[in-house]
Amino acid sequence: MKKLGHLLMSTFVKALKDTDKLPEKILFYNNGVKLTIKSSPVIDNLRDLEKMGIELLLCGTCVNFYSLESEVGVGSISNMFVMTEIMASTGKVIKP
Repeated sequence: MKKLGHLLMSTFVKALKDTDKLPEKILFYNNGVKLTIKSSPVIDNLRDLEKMGIELLLCGTCVNFYSLESEVGVGSISNMFVMTEIMASTGKVIKP
């Protein structure tokens, strides 16, 4: 099941680049922060999305919990308060 989750997330991130309407922000929390590390299989696609103007925000508590501070390769560290405000104020939240 874990392999399927990895495959689906990788496909989702790649597909985002080709959508007509890009999201303004992508929030990474819990295990999702691992997608943003330098050795992630989707790091190049995430860098492309960031270059396309999408803001990538990482849960700082999650990054610290997994001891990934020195491994983050894309995005910026945020906090759950900011991320909660973003989700509460947006018209649509997509959760893959």
